[in-house]
Amino acid sequence: MSYSGGNPANNTLKRESARSWGHLHFIFFHLHIEWLIVKDLKQATYEHTIVQRILHYVNVWFLPFRWGANTYRGCEHNCVYCNARYTHEFLGLPTREFSQKIIVKDNAAEILDKEFSREKWKKMTVNLATVTDPYQPAESKFNITRDTLDVFLKHHNPLILSTKSALVLRDLEVLKEIAHTGFLNVVVSLSTLDEELRKKIEPNVASVESRLKVIQELHEAGITVGVAAIPLLPGISDDEKDLDDLLKAVSENGVDYVITDLLNFREEARDRFMEFLAVYDSSLASVYNKLYQTNYCDKDYAKGIRRKANELVKRHKVDGYQKMFSYRRKTKE
Repeated sequence: MSYSGGNPANNTLKRESARSWGHLHFIFFHLHIEWLIVKDLKQATYEHTIVQRILHYVNVWFLPFRWGANTYRGCEHNCVYCNARYTHEFLGLPTREFSQKIIVKDNAAEILDKEFSREKWKKMTVNLATVTDPYQPAESKFNITRDTLDVFLKHHNPLILSTKSALVLRDLEVLKEIAHTGFLNVVVSLSTLDEELRKKIEPNVASVESRLKVIQELHEAGITVGVAAIPLLPGISDDEKDLDDLLKAVSENGVDYVITDLLNFREEARDRFMEFLAVYDSSLASVYNKLYQTNYCDKDYAKGIRRKANELVKRHKVDGYQKMFSYRRKTKE
């Protein structure tokens, strides 16, 4: 005996079956994403070290700084797209331990004070930090970054501070002093307003709402604030409406400038991201394979996104890029 599609009982059964399958797919997706996170992020362990130097030279001509410093090595944020994992190999550690074994530079402030005190040091702008987040969870335990800020204030040395963490607000008073007596930029990394996406690609990072609050409070404190909308993910977070909404939101919270760039790969970052993508949206895998025949996005595609982003940056008046520099170029009279 057959049942037609018009049978109410049969239709109900089909709807329930569809809902059940959809529910199972939802559960599978989240369990798999959690597995991707957990397999990399066990309970973080901390290894304390004494360093001989803290400053390192950054030879990238288009950046507004030539020197960097890291108060920690490794990062508990465990972002899916992270390109810095390979740096653990320089320490003789496997890349998989980048989010598990955090190196704590106990004497970072002391060494920085010595380096800033050298006669040959010319108070060049320093970016804190270049391959980790200075306000990752370890900072709430060890205060290495907080002690380092006192050194920047003591020497009135120009500082660019880069973070995804709301913990930066803990140090608002000393940051205000640095800004008011010298030069300071705080650059907040925020590439999407989609909180559900954020949870998947940045599992241990401050929420979107928290980072917007950070931008607002820093701005109200008189501190120059930038946003690094990096990385934009092709087909996921680089839609014009998404970019427009993002730039509108950060503009309304007082950001001075926004820099954007697309996802790129380095070392094992490709395999890790593609594993995530296979679960997030497997239909995008072939798109990414076509766009990323090298470690960088297809030039024509990237050019289109950058053009669109630049138009939106100007529209929302978040193009105060001159504020990124601790010096001012002379203008012709």
